[in-house]
Amino acid sequence: MAGGTRKFVDEKLKQRTVLLFSKTRDPDCLTVKRVLAEYAMPPNIYEVCEIEQRQDCAQIETYFLVLCMGSQRKVPRLFINGKYIGSEREITQLHESGELRSVLTEAGALN
Repeated sequence: MAGGTRKFVDEKLKQRTVLLFSKTRDPDCLTVKRVLAEYAMPPNIYEVCEIEQRQDCAQIETYFLVLCMGSQRKVPRLFINGKYIGSEREITQLHESGELRSVLTEAGALN
């Protein structure tokens, strides 16, 4: 994997409290974006990084194997304060249980 890819992802993680790596038309990504939209976080706190137009999209997804200590490369991937939180299934479960609001509030992403 190119060092530029790793640097891009690592720098993005430092720029926002809440960062979602996504693909524009992916159904799981759309679900997570709808969930996160309900929290109305300002753009200086929350960013969606759409990766499918980047030349290193596949390398970014491969880097997620390392960052997320998982076996899947696909997005969505949600990070809060640089820590991996989950993909569509985990985010939906956290939202439905009310835990996502607590995590976001604790991180300073919500008032």
